[in-house]
Amino acid sequence: MARTKAPAAKKSPRRSVPQAKPTRSLRLRLVSTWQRVSVRTPGSPHHAFRLTRARLQRVSAADLRAVWRLQVESWSFILRHKQILLGLGALYAVLGYVLIGGISQLDYVAFKDATMQVVNGDVGALGMAFSLFGAALTGNLSASPGELQQFMAATLLLFFWLAIVWAARMLGADKEIRLRDALYNSGTPIVPTLVVLAVVALQLLPATVGIFAYATALNGGWLTGGVESMTFAVAAASLTLLSAYLVVSSLTALIVVALPGTYPWQALRTARGMVMNHRWSLVLRVLVLAVHAVLLWGVVLIPVFLLDGWLRADWLPLVPIVVQALIGLTLVYSSVYIYRLYRSLL
Repeated sequence: MARTKAPAAKKSPRRSVPQAKPTRSLRLRLVSTWQRVSVRTPGSPHHAFRLTRARLQRVSAADLRAVWRLQVESWSFILRHKQILLGLGALYAVLGYVLIGGISQLDYVAFKDATMQVVNGDVGALGMAFSLFGAALTGNLSASPGELQQFMAATLLLFFWLAIVWAARMLGADKEIRLRDALYNSGTPIVPTLVVLAVVALQLLPATVGIFAYATALNGGWLTGGVESMTFAVAAASLTLLSAYLVVSSLTALIVVALPGTYPWQALRTARGMVMNHRWSLVLRVLVLAVHAVLLWGVVLIPVFLLDGWLRADWLPLVPIVVQALIGLTLVYSSVYIYRLYRSLL
């Protein structure tokens, strides 16, 4: 009988023993971290614990031309897409008046009569118009809003800011959109925007403290001499400039954070790198925006006050309607202006 060969036993596969990754010592990790922090790159040009030589920035004729060009481009952009952008501004004005309230015609007539009694006809209609214009800028024409009204005003402002920025981005990319698209699609980055706004509020604290301290000292009669007044004024101005220096990059971050999938800290870092070595020129542009808005209100409102005084029609809410329309137009212009300013940094 033939002898059969027993089958060979299968060899079990050798298990590979995982090798431990070489761990770096604490010293090497600290040195690596220090090199990443202290290296000088275009995104971070400052050495750690070493004073970087400041670059002197002067306002040149090119800067002034750029400011003027930015204003012209902003208005041209608004007029070119007026159906969407001005529609958003009009909707914001209407909702603000309905939900929050604006200038009441009865309150305005009472305030106008009180102003006429104060000036007593010595200054004339133009002086009364300027007095009413100052009251409109400071908010004295309308009643003080309650807490719920303040919350609704902030929510409405934030929502329409995002809507106008979203619409400006889409229209700048030559995409066909409708007004409802801006309302439905712009609310996604609302939480990151709130985080950036919280950072802006922290950055405004130095200016708030400086102005509050100066006003308290002035009203309390502490500033009896020229030295004390100058000291408090210089301190308040320095703290205000510090806040302006910090807020410039955060204003740019409000545009960056509206990009899909952008986190707030990422937007703040990106904006800080974009405005590097351009802060004071951007401060100039933001100040020009504020001055331009005040001039816009003056050019429109002062003739309206004169016309209202000439008509003497207390039943016609001419001034409240114009003020509410100016509020919507100011929001549109400011949003487009800051968006165009952001685009100029790319």
